[in-house]
Amino acid sequence: MTKTFLTALFILGNICVYAQQGLVGEYYDGRNFDRKIMTRTDAKIEFVWNNVAPAAGMDPADFSVRWKGRIKTPESGEYRFRAHVDDGIRVKVGDKMVINAWGMHDSEPFSGTIYLEANQYYDLQVDYFNGLLEGEIQLYWQLPSQKPVFGGAFGYNDKVIDSKFFYQPPSTKPVAPNQVLANKPKTNTPPVNTSRPKPVDNKPAAPKPTPAKPVVRTFAQASDVPADTLEKYLPKNILFVQSKSIMLAQSEPELDRLAGFLVRNPALRLSVEGHTDNHGDSAKNLILSKERAGVVADYLARKGVQSNRIKSEGYGDTRPLQTIASGNVKNRRVEFKIY
Repeated sequence: MTKTFLTALFILGNICVYAQQGLVGEYYDGRNFDRKIMTRTDAKIEFVWNNVAPAAGMDPADFSVRWKGRIKTPESGEYRFRAHVDDGIRVKVGDKMVINAWGMHDSEPFSGTIYLEANQYYDLQVDYFNGLLEGEIQLYWQLPSQKPVFGGAFGYNDKVIDSKFFYQPPSTKPVAPNQVLANKPKTNTPPVNTSRPKPVDNKPAAPKPTPAKPVVRTFAQASDVPADTLEKYLPKNILFVQSKSIMLAQSEPELDRLAGFLVRNPALRLSVEGHTDNHGDSAKNLILSKERAGVVADYLARKGVQSNRIKSEGYGDTRPLQTIASGNVKNRRVEFKIY
C-alpha cells in the first residue's frame, strides 16, 4: 500500500461530514434552560403544544428549547425572519441577533431582517421559553425575491422555513489514524524515531485559574415586564354574561390551568384585575369590573389556591387596551399579574 494512498485514506477519514437535515433541539425543564430532558432532531420549528409538555418530565407551563444548526440561503438579498410565539423568543443568524423578544407574550408575532449571500451556510440558534399556559412557536422567513409590493401593506409572503434549508452542525470528530491504517501490511523493519528531544522547561507551572461561579438567572430576570411583576398574563377565554358578573363555564379550563400552576408554585402571589369597555355609565363599569375580578379570585381559591395569595381589583373603563376607533372588544377583559 503506497504512502499516497494511505494519506488519502487519512484525509478522507477526517473530512467534516454534514449531518442530516433539520435542527438539533435541546429541550429543558424550566424557562432558563435549567434541566435538560432530551435532545432530538426537529425538521422545522412549527409547534403548538397547547398546555401539553413536549416530553415527559417537563412542566407544560415552564420549559425552554434551544435549536442549533445551520441554514442554507437559496439567494442573495434581505431576508425577513418572523416568529409567532407564546412566550419568549430569540433568533440569531450568523453573528446577528435578528429577533430578541425574551419576555411574556400572548401568541404574538416578532420579526427582523438581515442581508445574506446566496448558497451559504449560516449558523442558526433559536431560543424559546414557555412561561405559564399554552405554548407555541412557528419560525417563518421571507426570501428577497418574495418581498411583497407596498412594503407589506397587504401582508407578507413569509412561510414556515422548510426542513430542506436546515442542516445540523457538521461533525468534526476525526477518525483515529489507527483505524485508517489498520489494514497496512506489517514489516520486520523496526520503526525509525525521527522526533527531536523536547526542550526542558524549568519555568514554574502557572497557577490554574479559579473557575468562575455560574450565573444564576432568577425568575424575574427572564421576563421583560416591570421589576416588581414576574409575569403579566392576559387570558383569552375568561367570559361573563353580558353586563353581569356571572362567569360562563367556558372560562373554567383556563382558570383550572392557572390554579394548577399556582398550586405547584406556592411562593407566588396573584393579582386579578377586571376591566370593561366604555359603554354605559363609568361608575357602574367600575363596580362591574371589581365584581368580575372577585368572582375569578373566588374560583381560584375553590381550586386550592390560598385566598391570602390572591388579591382582586377593578378599574372599569379607565385602562383601555385599544381606542374606540379600533374597537372595544379587547377592553373587556380580566388580567393577571403574578408576583
